[in-house]
Amino acid sequence: MSAPYFLTCLEFSNPPIQFEMAKNKSKKVHKKIKSAAPTTQTNSSDRMLPIGVLVITALVFLNCLQNGFVNWDDPVNILENPNLNGFTFENIKGIFTSTVIGNYNPLSIFTFAVEKALFGLNPVVFHFNNLLLHLVCVFLVYRFLLSLKLSPMAAAFGALLFGIHPMRVESVAWITERKDVLFGAFYLGALLTYVKSLNQPKERTKWLAWTMGLFVLSCLSKIQAVSLPLSMLAIDYYFNRDLKFKLVIEKIPFFAVSLLTGLAGIYFLGADGSLDDQTNYTFVERLLTGAYTYCVYLIKWLIPYEMSPLYPYESEIPTLAYVAPVGVLLVGGLFYWAFKSSNKALVFAIAFFTFNVMFMLQIVGAGQGFLADRFTYIPYLGLFFLMAYYLDHFLKRNPSKKSIALGGLGLYLAVLGFASFQQNKIWKNGETLWSHASACYPKTHTPYQNRGKYYQSIGKKDLALSDFNKSIETAKDKDIPYNSRGKIYFDRGQVDLAFADFDNAVKSGTTEGEIYVNRGSAHAQSGRMDAALADFNKGVELDPEFKNGYLMRSFLFMNKGDFAKAALDLKRVVELSPNDAKSRFEYGMSLNRIANYQEALTQLNYAIKLSPRNGSYYAERANAHNGLGDSAKAAQDRQTANSYGG
Repeated sequence: MSAPYFLTCLEFSNPPIQFEMAKNKSKKVHKKIKSAAPTTQTNSSDRMLPIGVLVITALVFLNCLQNGFVNWDDPVNILENPNLNGFTFENIKGIFTSTVIGNYNPLSIFTFAVEKALFGLNPVVFHFNNLLLHLVCVFLVYRFLLSLKLSPMAAAFGALLFGIHPMRVESVAWITERKDVLFGAFYLGALLTYVKSLNQPKERTKWLAWTMGLFVLSCLSKIQAVSLPLSMLAIDYYFNRDLKFKLVIEKIPFFAVSLLTGLAGIYFLGADGSLDDQTNYTFVERLLTGAYTYCVYLIKWLIPYEMSPLYPYESEIPTLAYVAPVGVLLVGGLFYWAFKSSNKALVFAIAFFTFNVMFMLQIVGAGQGFLADRFTYIPYLGLFFLMAYYLDHFLKRNPSKKSIALGGLGLYLAVLGFASFQQNKIWKNGETLWSHASACYPKTHTPYQNRGKYYQSIGKKDLALSDFNKSIETAKDKDIPYNSRGKIYFDRGQVDLAFADFDNAVKSGTTEGEIYVNRGSAHAQSGRMDAALADFNKGVELDPEFKNGYLMRSFLFMNKGDFAKAALDLKRVVELSPNDAKSRFEYGMSLNRIANYQEALTQLNYAIKLSPRNGSYYAERANAHNGLGDSAKAAQDRQTANSYGG
């Protein structure tokens, strides 16, 4: 074979657009941009293409609506997020001034707050909006590919790839990954407005302002958006703008936003401990892992194999990581060849993919896994464009083979769509999710640990215990699995077994405040109050935000008759959980015991507002009224308490 067919195709190097040359440089630029303007669609069948793409995508992901929340970040982002307890100014302020697991993505959390305020914790609503945002992204991809001068047929093919590829599933079917589809919508909108700024030089300032606004919103949805200025440079190259430093200079405001977002994101993740290296890899091994991840993403672009919610680090880097640099060098060589050959499409595709995936290669941060399907949500757009581009080229050169080509691609898309439809099902609940992960990685403890917690939450304690046993067997750091199993024993009243597990967890060198608090509870249950107090103190010292630590210590103080100290701890509990009626009640009760009746009345009023049919709350408020000398209100509250069985 003298010249590979692939290289023959690559000779069709420039975008399907020819720019008129002009002697005057300024006129030349103007004519380039003017000629890049997309043509108006007039064919009715072409107008139906994006509708068909959206319908097919919706059908592929429709079964997501049957899924619920999963016990992987959904609880902390949604179910247990205190800023979602009421759509108030204070909670909205909290959303925009706090992080969740070290991630600052306030717009995503804000959408959750709106959904909860309007519909409660109905998972169908959350899943529907994820799907709706994904469909918005698919349509924007179609428009973006048109703006790159692809034909409607090719643009629809690229958009459909973007819509139904199995590597999309994690971003759409996992409610927590709202940030992917939300940042993607703003990001794609920014790409479109930037192209408009090139196509419409007289309105360039307006379109650049739109691009900046959408970029900021994208950054507030997910840190991954910081790559936009680099994507803009790739677009510049594709549209034949001269590769000079001025292209970087004109984007300084965008790079500034990227830098600020990136530094803030790294700081927040570091403060949360999310960047702690759990692998003990050397820097060279991390580089090798990054190269390996890059190559895996390229393979999964065409053959999306073994899609797991978790790709855990191994104690040693994969053997294939040592040869991965060869793959990276081959891509780099192809990129250089394409650049020297002025192959605009191939250069743009590789650059766009690399710019958008390189920050997600886990070279610096460890996290729980070395790759994630969701990280490809925007990066794959470059590769999908390349496939659509060469489809366009093939159909124009071989119109007689159109039916065969589209038939083959249709079969490929059908396989991808079916795989996505099936993959959606693993996100139904914690059992299906972690059963799939444990099947992919049977020697990793996290799937057993998380499936056990799911079983525990639905009352299947025996299944939970079995999974925690497996988690202990496979875990490198055993403090969390021991703690989980200890809680099962404690709930069963097997205090000695529970204490042994909590004690083993502490002895393993844990820094988890909860584990000390749990061991303290086991001490207290066995009458070892001094040891219990020491553990409670250590627990709240390690984790000042752990509400249960203060709560358990307050009970100990109450048992000792030290209501003043109990009141201080319960005050902290209320600060951490202001909308918890029971905490307000217990705080009010402790205040009554130290004769602070006015503050007790305030707390008990709040508790009754949150839970107006609890007789115990009225009975305790009667004590506050009585302490303040208001016997009439005290009598009224006692009567109400009796009516509610208090």
